[in-house]
Amino acid sequence: MEISLAPTQIEQLTRLSRSSLPNESCAFLLGKNDRVVEILAMQNADQSAISFSIEPQEVLHAYDVAESKKLQVIGIFHSHPARPAPSNTDKKFMEINPVVWLIYSTTEQEFKAYVYDSDVREVAVKITA
Repeated sequence: MEISLAPTQIEQLTRLSRSSLPNESCAFLLGKNDRVVEILAMQNADQSAISFSIEPQEVLHAYDVAESKKLQVIGIFHSHPARPAPSNTDKKFMEINPVVWLIYSTTEQEFKAYVYDSDVREVAVKITA
């Protein structure tokens, strides 16, 4: 399993992360199979440097947008001001949101992706043209 993004999407997520500092940023990744087609940036309702949440109506809106474009929510993105690894809170929510979780470290400038499949496991981040 992997998640595939274009270089411009990597740049978009990096900019979103930096512009949200000192808080975590978040977004839904829309696509087909493992390929991200569109990024929907969301507001971090927590306005926190150590957590993020998305208002329920924003979550519903993201799924409506995906459906209207014949896409799926294939991933959840957020930034960390630390290593790009899931926190204990992330792990809890990964169990109930079984999509790829893409994390960007604003301190290490690195992307890593994970999925929950009976346990948290890392998946490849593929950058394609």
